[in-house]
This record gives sequence, structure tokens and C-alpha cells, in this order.
Amino acid sequence: MKYSIIIPHFNDFKSLERLINSIPLRNDIEIIVVDDKSTDKYNIEKIEFKCVFIKNQTDVKSAGTCRNIGLKIAKGKWLLFADSDDVFLNNAFEVFDLYSEGKDDIVFFKSKSLIEGSDNISDRNIYLTDLVDRNINENDDSIRYMYFPPWGKLVRHKLVSENEILFDEVIASNDVMFSLKVGFFAEKILSVNETVYCVYKRTNSLTTSHTKENLRSRLEVALNRNEFLFNNGLKQYQFSFFSLMIKFKDVFTYKLLIKFLKSCFLFRQRMLPHKKISLTRLRVLLFK
Repeated sequence: MKYSIIIPHFNDFKSLERLINSIPLRNDIEIIVVDDKSTDKYNIEKIEFKCVFIKNQTDVKSAGTCRNIGLKIAKGKWLLFADSDDVFLNNAFEVFDLYSEGKDDIVFFKSKSLIEGSDNISDRNIYLTDLVDRNINENDDSIRYMYFPPWGKLVRHKLVSENEILFDEVIASNDVMFSLKVGFFAEKILSVNETVYCVYKRTNSLTTSHTKENLRSRLEVALNRNEFLFNNGLKQYQFSFFSLMIKFKDVFTYKLLIKFLKSCFLFRQRMLPHKKISLTRLRVLLFK
């Protein structure tokens, strides 16, 4: 098996069907869909011959939980991840095939972004495209630590299994630590000037939901990310004190505030934003 594609799904069967139809039927591709306790009815017969369809029967409802379930059964040499409301572009797997026999642990590609239901361009892919371009043109390693979503890249399965990397089983930002760790542990990476994936932006999606519960989850993950980066000598890639205060000032719990202030007093926290991240990008980085 060459590719294992892991897809969490919740209450959007029409978009899921569109995504699966964008993946070619090949013997060396397995599609693993993990349903995250959907409440809507759907006709599984439309897609069951194309994929393995599993239900999340754990006590934790989360896209991270679903992705971890998929990881347990994945057989492919390479891992690919997709959100159920996105699509692969027509030539995507032809492009993947060109790099599937290389020695790289991660191969990063470009994506495009549209507003759902229209041909209007969205901004969800811009900072990712910038990271790919900087890695290609300047050999800038920022892409290892700042390419947060799991989609848009080939990840060697062996890299994930040998380092026991899993997704956080949280309500929001489940993918941040996973992507950070695969970037950190990868011995060799490659960025490619090819667009393979389309991410759609919707007004009711988790990425546009700024409830206190979601924001608090994102804050906790951001603090964990900063701690990991400091412990591994990569403080320059942290979210800064000022960016965290601006975005999360209204959702700090006592426990999270103490953790944050302690890291500041011990000089474990970056104060100013990374010089290569503009203020206009901070919103996208923190909320994706």
C-alpha cells in the first residue's frame, strides 16, 4: 500500500462524497474515513466500496481522536490527511507519485483556497504557500514548525510510528502538535512548487468558530507548543507573548494564566513576534 488517506467526518456526507470522488480508485491507495459521532443520516452505500468507514466509538468526540483511530489501522508507506469538506485537485496523485520513492520524510506541496459555494478566493492557504516558497527559494526551515494543518503534505508513515506521534484529542487545534512533531523529527524534507489540494472556507466551520471553549483549547495547545519549542532550542518559532495576549486575553483560566506567566518569568516565552511573520498573518496562524 503506497498511500493511506485519513479523513475525519461529522455531519457533512455530501462534502465527504465530493472529497472521496476526488481520489482515484487505485489498489495502492486506501481511504480511511472515521465518523465522529454524526447525528445526520447518510447513505454509506454511496462510498463504502471506495473506503474503509469506521465510527468513533470512544468517549472522546474530536477530529484528533478520529485521526488517531485511522493511524492505528493505516497500512500505507505514506500518510495523507484531508478534511472532509475539502478536495484533492485532479493531478494530485500523479504529483505524489513523482516524489513517493524519494528519501524525504515529509514532502510539502501548495494548496489553493476557495469560499464554499463560490469561486471566490479565500486566504486560508496564503501563509502555507509562503512557507513552501521560502523553503524552496531560501532553504528556510520555518515550514517544519509553522505548517500547522496535516493536509497538503506527504508524511512518511515510519516517521510517525517510530516517534509515536499522535493528534491531540481536543476540541480545536488537534493538529498543531502533530504537525510540529513530524516537522521536528523529520530528518529530510522537501517542498514542491505544485498545487495539489483545495481547502474550502465556510462560515460555520470550526476554524471560524471563536467560542470561548474553542479559543481556550487553542490557547492551551499554543502554550504546549511554545513549551515544546523552548525545550528543543527553537524559541524563535514560538507564538509571542503579545500575540497570545491579543488573541486570548478574554479566555485565560487561572491555571492557564499561571502556566503562561511562569514561562514568561523564567524567560521560556518569546516576547515579540517572529521577524518573518507579519501581524496580518498572526490571525491565520492562530485560528487557521
